Amino acid sequence: MPDQVQHDRPPELEVHDVGAALDAVCDAVEEAAEDEAVRDAAAALAIRHTEDAAAIAAMTDRLLTRVEGLAVGVERIPVCRRGASGVGALATWERLKAQGPAPDPLGNWSYMRGLAHAARGMVHSLREHRAAEQPKVFIGRPGLPPLTPTAP
Repeated sequence: MPDQVQHDRPPELEVHDVGAALDAVCDAVEEAAEDEAVRDAAAALAIRHTEDAAAIAAMTDRLLTRVEGLAVGVERIPVCRRGASGVGALATWERLKAQGPAPDPLGNWSYMRGLAHAARGMVHSLREHRAAEQPKVFIGRPGLPPLTPTAP
């Protein structure tokens, strides 16, 4: 049997733990989705004329997609740490899913606004939870109160 040739990888191609890199990428993607949800919620709340049915329908469609995705994240937060905004937003989302838009002339507009408020509450809850989960780092100073690393 012929001798097998062993190939060594150059050091720059060695496999390293990519967990931290994946966490950073996931956080960036989540924050971008949250930012888009906040922008859409603000745009929805800025629609003041109920005559623009096409704009209301398009915004409602976008908000339904955003709120559905945000709800998954909020539901993963333990109930004891969810906060009032998360609990309220999930309750609003469940009510909106169950009832749908009201049949009155303001029904679609009100439904869109309810989705916008739910989206904002969910984003607030997710960001509040993420901030609480961040490890608190302080710089000790003998005889003085500690500083956070971002302090001037």
